[in-house]
Amino acid sequence: MKLTAAVATVLAWALLAASAAIAAGPPQPPPIPTPPGDQNPWPAKKVDVAFYVETVTANKNESIYGKWAPTACTQTNFFARGERVVFHIGAVDAHTGQVLNDKLIKYAYLRIPGIDPVKVTFTPHGKDPATAPWTFTGRWDVPLDYPLGVVPFKLVMKLKKWGANKVASFSQLPLAPENLTIIDSR
Repeated sequence: MKLTAAVATVLAWALLAASAAIAAGPPQPPPIPTPPGDQNPWPAKKVDVAFYVETVTANKNESIYGKWAPTACTQTNFFARGERVVFHIGAVDAHTGQVLNDKLIKYAYLRIPGIDPVKVTFTPHGKDPATAPWTFTGRWDVPLDYPLGVVPFKLVMKLKKWGANKVASFSQLPLAPENLTIIDSR
């Protein structure tokens, strides 16, 4: 009986070692060396504010038109007429690296062709404001007769510390499959 327990123990250790080797996969190539020079993007030389902008679907019954996407809070760039587009925006002062919040900006809004400016507010993304991440958020209910195709929206933001004529803006890169696009229906 002792021999069987010893064999079982050796087999268990061998299986464990083999599974660890399989899980590790083939040897990885060495990491790419860091390019020479300063790698810290702060302070920026040409950009005042770095933006992250995404569009996501709204929850059921949020649009004033009573239409919604099959899934809520899903990142997409395709929205049907009548659906609500939710913009989530992250912003960083590119000179200091400071993440921006409502106390640091004077105003923010979205310019959408044919629509009054859409106000952007600083809100929690989740039910509990104490634990949810906060983002700048804009909401746009796509009119039922809005033109189909790419929407060349623009985000405009002004920091409180800036003079009268200075604003930061964000426009989508001209990559048509990646741009906010209005479709007739889902």
